[in-house]
Amino acid sequence: MDYKSEDLIRAIRDRRADLGVSQRALSARSGLTQGHISQIETGTLEPGLSSFIDMARALDLEVMLVPKKFLPAVQGILRQTSTDQSSPQEGEAALREIARGERLVIKQKQLYGSSADLDRIADTLRFLRRAPLRKPDLQIVTDAINKLRRHQASPQSKDIVAAIATELQQLRNRVVHSPPEAPRSAYAIDDEDDDA
Repeated sequence: MDYKSEDLIRAIRDRRADLGVSQRALSARSGLTQGHISQIETGTLEPGLSSFIDMARALDLEVMLVPKKFLPAVQGILRQTSTDQSSPQEGEAALREIARGERLVIKQKQLYGSSADLDRIADTLRFLRRAPLRKPDLQIVTDAINKLRRHQASPQSKDIVAAIATELQQLRNRVVHSPPEAPRSAYAIDDEDDDA
C-alpha cells in the first residue's frame, strides 16, 4: 500500500469496525467484492479513487477536498461533532437503557403501587425514547435509572424518586426547548490571507 493512502484506508477500516459492518455487508452496500475490500484493507491492493469513494459512501462518509487553510476549522468542527453526537450503537444502547427503565417502573408500580412520580418517570422515558439525545443526556438517563434501581419506589425513598422524576423531566424540557445549535466558526477567515 502506498504510504499516501495508508491513513485513508485505516480510517475506512476503523469506521467499518466501529459501525460493526462486516466486509461482506460492506461489499453488498458498496458494490465491490468482499475479496477486493479485503485486499484494500490489508494493503495488498491500492484502491482506485472510485472504489475508495464507493466504500466511504457505503459507510456514510463523504470524500471532499478542503482548502488547506480551512483544515483546522473543519477538524475542529468534526472533533466537536464526534464528542457531542451519539453513534448508532450508543443510540441502540440508549433505547435498551430506556426500556430497562420502563420495565423497572412497571415492576416498582406492581410492588409499591402507582405514584405521581413513577408516572412522571414513565412518561418522560416514553418521550426520551424518540428524542435526539447527546452523550451527556444518555449519561443522565443511565444514572437516573441506576439510582431508581438502587433506591426503589418504597415509601422510605419517596424524596429520592421525586428527585429522579424531576431530573428526567428537566432533561426532557432541555431537549424540547433548546434551540438547534447553530454552526459556530472556529475563527474568522480573512480572504486576504493566502499564505496558508
